[in-house]
Amino acid sequence: MINFEEELKKFHPSMEVDEVEDAVFDHDLTDMTDIMLSMMRQAKEQQQQQPPQPAQQPLQGTTVI
Repeated sequence: MINFEEELKKFHPSMEVDEVEDAVFDHDLTDMTDIMLSMMRQAKEQQQQQPPQPAQQPLQGTTVI
């Protein structure tokens, strides 16, 4: 049988909505947008560090569309 006295000792009141919002917004969470922006910045930096490569010429006898 359930011992209500013991269960009441374990009870912790839940946060109010405002407290939950503060707790969530205080954490710096990374989402997919942050990851994609970081990857794009890294790719752009790497591209700027590499010297430009000459354009490739089409192979003989091929049609360029």
